[in-house]
Amino acid sequence: MSKDTLPTTVMCSRHGQELPAIRGRISFAGELGERIKANVSQRAWAEWMDLQIKLINEYRLHMGDPAHRQFLAEQATAFFKLDGGDGELGLGKGPEGGL
Repeated sequence: MSKDTLPTTVMCSRHGQELPAIRGRISFAGELGERIKANVSQRAWAEWMDLQIKLINEYRLHMGDPAHRQFLAEQATAFFKLDGGDGELGLGKGPEGGL
């Protein structure tokens, strides 16, 4: 899909309303990246970016590790309600006691 054909708004899976679409690059590729671009608003993406930093720090994730990338992708899928869930991550407290 070219930038010219990208929608300007999406029905946001996280917020349940029509909101401005994500503009710019995202940190997920492939099928998940396409699902995020088609179903997640810029507002929800900004919220995720804040949470993603917390997850990376709290769980001491290393993006060079495929298992850590998979963990982050699973959390994003849940956060954006792309799994049919309620958007809760179900993590409880992280290893450092946060989140």
